[in-house]
Amino acid sequence: MQYADAKLELARHAGIADDYYEHGFVGCFRPYSGIRDENFHAVVEALLSIGEVLSETPTIDRSVVESVWRITTNSRRATTADNGMLVRNKLITPEDRLKLRRWIRIIEDMMLDLLAGNPPHETIHAYCEYVAELGWGENAAYFVPLLSSAIEADDLGDRIQAYCAAVTRLGKRTCPVADALLNARKRKWDWYEPQDRCAAEMRGYLDEALAAIGDSQAH
Repeated sequence: MQYADAKLELARHAGIADDYYEHGFVGCFRPYSGIRDENFHAVVEALLSIGEVLSETPTIDRSVVESVWRITTNSRRATTADNGMLVRNKLITPEDRLKLRRWIRIIEDMMLDLLAGNPPHETIHAYCEYVAELGWGENAAYFVPLLSSAIEADDLGDRIQAYCAAVTRLGKRTCPVADALLNARKRKWDWYEPQDRCAAEMRGYLDEALAAIGDSQAH
């Protein structure tokens, strides 16, 4: 997704574009039509699509920041606060409130990381934990190159488990990640004691991911 398209996508989900999405991230609240997983995945893709610019430029496009904060702030006001409109009227389930709270946290943390200058692939850890647990969206293919970069960049290994779990959940569609997994397997994993246990655990996660995408070179 190009920068201009991603910027418009965020504005549409925030409900501040002329052609906003009636059932987008914020649009679905009035009238309430239920939260939609595809909205969350679309917002994350759009945010990461503009991430390179956000992480590298000294000045920030205020409209992008406005869109993100309107998405999270309006969502929190309507659905996660105890006095929120949808909560008072008993329209949203406790399960959906918890899910939406998690979406908001992931989006806000990702945005803050990008504003701090981190490249997109270094901001996807929490998102990977989420999709490993609850599943990918229809736009999963967009995230595959980011997974490769994230695995290659994680020298310590404290996030490898989440990346590998996300790969495992998606399976064979992450075949392009195989080289990054194989290269990671060759590293000297010793970031905690005992070192042999550290190496065994890290390679165990990597092997599970390789097995899930059907790579015979795992061992």
